[in-house]
Formats: sequence, structure tokens, C-alpha cells
Amino acid sequence: LYLALDRPAEAVPLFERAVAQAGDAAGWADWLRYGAALDRAGRWKEARAALERARTLRPDEPIVLNYLGYAMVEHGESGARAMLEQAVRLKPDDAAIADSLGWALFRGGEVARALPLIERAAQAEPDSVEIAEHLGDVYWASGRRFEARYAWTAARQTAEPAVAERLTTKIADGL
Repeated sequence: LYLALDRPAEAVPLFERAVAQAGDAAGWADWLRYGAALDRAGRWKEARAALERARTLRPDEPIVLNYLGYAMVEHGESGARAMLEQAVRLKPDDAAIADSLGWALFRGGEVARALPLIERAAQAEPDSVEIAEHLGDVYWASGRRFEARYAWTAARQTAEPAVAERLTTKIADGL
């Protein structure tokens, strides 16, 4: 509930207690939720450790690979692409995973390789604000300014206020 209300700092001690009480019985999903709460609370170092624990418990779980890989990209760490490529192999039709790999490629300067992945993700999840914003960013970097603004405008329709403000700036000024 705290995560849904965007109050991750309040969720952290609850997940921490749940993992501690479960001890060795804590599963990969418990560690994933705990790591996600830590990450969203701005505690990346601790989040990374919890997410790595989830990955140790379930090394071939696409959800874990996707969350950890995407978070590593967002935090500017290396090594995420191989993890995301593995997640795509394990779950090739998952839009969020395709977007994550595309975003990692884009952030690594491989715009042409990123574009089809993010386009595919946007077709599969047309209501995703994050995927639509990523699509706009990749279009912009590809020189497709009109399509970039269209993607950002679509994303802005259902975005939270802070994200909508960022998208408005992109629509006006580009990247």
C-alpha cells in the first residue's frame, strides 16, 4: 500500500521486518519487493544488495533480471545489458523487459538497436507513460522530432504531475 501511495520510505521497514522474520525462508519475491522499496526510497546501495539476493535465489527469473538491470542502467552502472538480454530471452513477449533492454541500448549509445525494441514495447503497452517517454527520447535521438513530440504528448496524457511537467519541457525543447 505504501508503494502504491508513493511512500516507499514507509514501506522499507515493513519489508525489512518481513525478510528478517522469514530468515532463510525469505524467497526471491520477498527480496525483490524489499529491494524495490529501498530503490524507490533512494537507498540504492542497500537496494542493490537486496536485489542481488533475489537474483541469487532465482537467477533465471525475468522479473528480477529486469528490475535489477533497469535499476543499474538508471544508476549509471555497467553490466546491466547482459542481464536484460537474458531476461528478454526468458520472456521475449514482455513489453517492460523489451523496453528495459532498449533503454539500456539507448543509454549506451546504440540508438538504432534500441528503436525496434522500444517501438515493440510501445505497441504492446500503449498506456505506459514510461515506455512512451522512452520512445519519444529514442525518436528524438534518431532525428524523428515530430514522432518524438507525438510520443511525449501521448505519455503526458496520463502522467503524474512531475512527469507531465518533464514531458511538457521535452515537447517544447526536445532533449
